[in-house]
Amino acid sequence: MASQATVPTPLASTSTVMDTDSGRLLVSPPQNSETAPPRRYQELLSRVMDGGIAVGIAVVAQLLMAGIQGVLNVNSNKVEFPPSVVAMAAIFGLFCACGCIFPGAEDFYRNHLKRPADLLNRHMSIGFTIPFLMICKGSLTDVWVIGPIIGCFVLTGLFNTVLSYVLALPLQCLMVRWDSGSWSSSDIEKGSPTTEKERQNPKLRSPVKSVCDSMDTEDFSLGVTPPESMTPDSKASPTHPVSFSTSAKLWCLANPMLLLMWTLTLTIGLPLRVCLALDTPLSTLLLFALWLSTLAIQSSLKTSPYLRPFARTLLSGLFNAVLWTSLTMAAYLLLDGHLSSRPLQAMLTTLESHNPFSSALLNSFSVPLTAGDVALSILNAGLVSWGLKLYEYRLQLLSRAGLTVFTVSSLIALGNVSCGPLLAHTMGVAPQGRALAFAARSVTLALGNPVLDTLSADKSLNAAMVVISGIVYQMSLGLGVGRFLEKHLVNIGGRDDHTKDTTTTTTTTKGENDPRTVAAGVAVGINAAAMGTAYLYETKSEAAPYSALSMMALGIMTVVFSTIGPLVSWVLGSVGA
Repeated sequence: MASQATVPTPLASTSTVMDTDSGRLLVSPPQNSETAPPRRYQELLSRVMDGGIAVGIAVVAQLLMAGIQGVLNVNSNKVEFPPSVVAMAAIFGLFCACGCIFPGAEDFYRNHLKRPADLLNRHMSIGFTIPFLMICKGSLTDVWVIGPIIGCFVLTGLFNTVLSYVLALPLQCLMVRWDSGSWSSSDIEKGSPTTEKERQNPKLRSPVKSVCDSMDTEDFSLGVTPPESMTPDSKASPTHPVSFSTSAKLWCLANPMLLLMWTLTLTIGLPLRVCLALDTPLSTLLLFALWLSTLAIQSSLKTSPYLRPFARTLLSGLFNAVLWTSLTMAAYLLLDGHLSSRPLQAMLTTLESHNPFSSALLNSFSVPLTAGDVALSILNAGLVSWGLKLYEYRLQLLSRAGLTVFTVSSLIALGNVSCGPLLAHTMGVAPQGRALAFAARSVTLALGNPVLDTLSADKSLNAAMVVISGIVYQMSLGLGVGRFLEKHLVNIGGRDDHTKDTTTTTTTTKGENDPRTVAAGVAVGINAAAMGTAYLYETKSEAAPYSALSMMALGIMTVVFSTIGPLVSWVLGSVGA
């Protein structure tokens, strides 16, 4: 239970602060406000340093992509490959080489680069908002247009979910040794967090052996140890009131960027729009302000002590940051268009020029950047930083479970690229660009954009499918659907209650290579992309690394298959493009 994992805090301690998508969220007021400011300022300084390093990583990523794009432009006769993917592979190879040469490379990454990389990955999804908003350019109001799209979306989603799990489970079974109804401890490979001390003391291990085992809505802790004031034993404890000025100060320290973005929006962006008719400053600042606001609201819903676990899961899933940022930006465009007498189509063009920062460097900024270009630059920088995450998961990647992840992801990617557009075209999805969007059906936009550019597919439809899939998966897992399916349909290695005590040592050594864990991680990573993976990390599931690996492997292999000329020609011909 979550309350069992809570470590009691001293009575004189400051209030508990949770890490959230938008920063740190204040949960309970401090009991001793005199000691709060130093800790708050130290935390603020640490977060500012992490933010500065994250900006540095993003700048380096843009420079690296610009250099790679320049080389690819010179060698235009060769097969074109997305510069962001090449840069990601270069970062991964560089850190692997440094790890072999310098023994302290791992410590350097974890102490100085891991938190900034996680921060960049957390906010890279802002690049999904503008492509998602561009769905307003198309006509999706006719039932004969939207019907086949919904039907194909549901059919491919169900098929990919079942196929990915069915392929991964027996394949991982072949990778490990079956021993008396459980997975042998000898199958815990090098790199597993299960140490000898943990094997001797099962309480030191995480209780989560499978993604589905972590979906108990009664123990929904979101991967964060709840504060003492939120535990069942302390619900009735009296609260210590604090003054409004203290609460305001603590809120400002917890949300500095949110406060800064709204201040810049009102003091710089709005005056420039009214006085000089400049669209980009206001739209860019407003995009970031809305993004941080929706993340803060979503994080508050996730950690609210006033909501039941079921309500927290439901509301936080529905209040998706990409979805609501896009909707609020659409409201802004409609209002601005009405005041300036411009149609919605004209307003949409002010948000996107397909000119990210790396391309602008090569063109000497001949085309002005827009809000969508800035967001796309962050998305591409986050993709490059995935090279650091690959380095972090290199042991899992090079393990037998990693081979399972790569094999299944490659097969699903090949099936999506070759059969997805054909199935959509057969079901009546038109025009061809929308049918071709199913080639990257579940690929996160960071890796899906190169595929969509190659096939000239509909990016807005693809963005909508990825976001909706993530929302559906996140809510389904949180509400216990995965746990129910595993219990009633899979039920592999199940044991009766009377045998649990005699097999504690065996069952606690299943480790991360348990086929159910690997298969569930693969299914979530392939079908729910970043949103599903983030949820697994929040619930501290051991399937999370395999979800992240499968998400990246699916995207990379989809990009690889989309660069094969004969295959692309066949796919384009099959949909009449």
